[in-house]
Amino acid sequence: MNTNETIPMTNDFRLNRIKKVSKCFRLFLQFGFPLMVFMMMLVAVIQGLWRGLHANQEDLVPKVDGLFIAKTAVLLLLGLFGLVMILVWYWTSLKLFRFFEKGMLFTAETARCLKIIGFTFFTGIVGELGLYFCNPLPDNSWPSAGPIADISTCIYNGAFFIFLGWLFDEAHKIREEQELTV
Repeated sequence: MNTNETIPMTNDFRLNRIKKVSKCFRLFLQFGFPLMVFMMMLVAVIQGLWRGLHANQEDLVPKVDGLFIAKTAVLLLLGLFGLVMILVWYWTSLKLFRFFEKGMLFTAETARCLKIIGFTFFTGIVGELGLYFCNPLPDNSWPSAGPIADISTCIYNGAFFIFLGWLFDEAHKIREEQELTV
């Protein structure tokens, strides 16, 4: 009889610990990610101002031709696409951690959130390739390897999260089958 009483207490303890850790991660993501984006934008503005103060006028004004305008337009569209994907990733991640806070671990909703997060990483590949091929800036502004490292990271992360989504979905189905076979 003691063993039956300790099992629910252990499960409650673990579930409460999962809820607390999930809340910490959600709060970190909710407030830390926008702060990080703000800091990156601030650094980019300061670097742009610094380069503008210490550059020749010929370096600042590139030759404006049709190809430059087209590449700049595509670059702006890719930036908008990237912003939408980051917002989808951010919102879905917050939603996932809220589910974990409620104790919803292996449900169809959590599996769907993990799959959406995985697919946002795969869409990052499109953005990386677009930025690489439509860059209107001079060639010396890109690293020598190009976007290969970022693409491999997007593939790995996307596949990992899609696998986790599949795993959560299968665990949900197993739990449903076990509940029906009572």
